[in-house]
Amino acid sequence: MMQKLNYLLTRGCDLLLAPFAKLPPFWGILFLSLLTSLFVLVVYRAVSSPLKVKETKDRIKANILSIRIYRDFWRSIVSSFFRSVFYTGKYFVLNLGPLLLVLPLLFLLFVQMDIRYGMRPFRPGEAITVKARFAGDIAAVEAALEPNDHFRALMNPVYVDSLREVDWKLKAGREGSTFATITVDGAAVSKNLVIGNGLPALSNRKMAASSLEHFIYPAEKLLEAPTAVRSISVRYPPRSISFLGIRTHWLVWYLLLTFAIALALKNRFGVEF
Repeated sequence: MMQKLNYLLTRGCDLLLAPFAKLPPFWGILFLSLLTSLFVLVVYRAVSSPLKVKETKDRIKANILSIRIYRDFWRSIVSSFFRSVFYTGKYFVLNLGPLLLVLPLLFLLFVQMDIRYGMRPFRPGEAITVKARFAGDIAAVEAALEPNDHFRALMNPVYVDSLREVDWKLKAGREGSTFATITVDGAAVSKNLVIGNGLPALSNRKMAASSLEHFIYPAEKLLEAPTAVRSISVRYPPRSISFLGIRTHWLVWYLLLTFAIALALKNRFGVEF
């Protein structure tokens, strides 16, 4: 069930972002920020009470101002302080309902954005480390990485007994989407490996069994063959997003754009934050 949900979310996001595939990553982030802002505004309009939120904010400001004005009267200061704490708590409660509806869906969106904008494919000549983690002791395991035109092995596999892990050091070669295929005791398991450019959905790990962790790595299905391998992983290089000469993490651009759009449109939606 979780694998099907991951597949639908990933394919749906692929279709949503298809018009931006050949544009710089910033424009896809801007589009998703706009959709997020509209979604948040619609939820707030349906669930929250703008009048209560505004009244609570005004009371917080009034009590803070009272502390400044009557700073020579300690009773007024103490009273205003506790009232400001009370109304701050009330303000939080008033916003809690919309947030509980928004955050779970935003988490799924964050994961989908991170597998596209948080990492990039390997470039020709870069080093790649492929790690296969096993469920049990690896002393008797016979594991081999099948040769591939897109990469070449730099050294023999390294067995890390304490981690129940076998590692391969590779060098990226020809561009393209391929597989790192590992043969374990006669059975083959593989993981996607992308070398080149573009904004494909990438995954640092492919697992044998579905779990909550599977939501963080939604781009690939589970390992096919029943083997002792628990997961196969690589570590794609991080990607930074550039706009107007400023390079930073995608989440910074996303949050700035989402907040700016939401604040610009909140009056049109009759919403108060």
